Amino acid sequence: MVKELVGLMKENSISGVPVIDDDGILVGVISITDLLAANIGDDEFGQADFHTSPSMDGLSELNDLLSPSEDVEGHPVGELMSRKSVTIEETCLIGSMSKTLVTHRIHRLIVVREGRPVGIVSVGDILRALSDFSDT
Repeated sequence: MVKELVGLMKENSISGVPVIDDDGILVGVISITDLLAANIGDDEFGQADFHTSPSMDGLSELNDLLSPSEDVEGHPVGELMSRKSVTIEETCLIGSMSKTLVTHRIHRLIVVREGRPVGIVSVGDILRALSDFSDT
């Protein structure tokens, strides 16, 4: 349920998570954008030209934003998630990751192995990696 998801997102300071089925297969992604869309009652909002800032990976300042209304918090996550997930393989290079993020105007990529998610790479992860690289 959305209420539990929001607790998880706040607790871990994350802005989106993959959604998997009972077999561990990726079926979608849910993010702050999806939750904001549900809170304002706009089914198309999450799919429209609205994009959260990469800084939303640090949710400590967004806890008030992530307070779903009573009618939203009881929804199953599957009803609000984005079914179109952009994935990459574990061997994907950082340049390709960056291009994919920009091309799709998203903030995270789901890393998969044989169709199953094994990790997430966010814009923040790439920026940190590039920063670490440039410091050496």
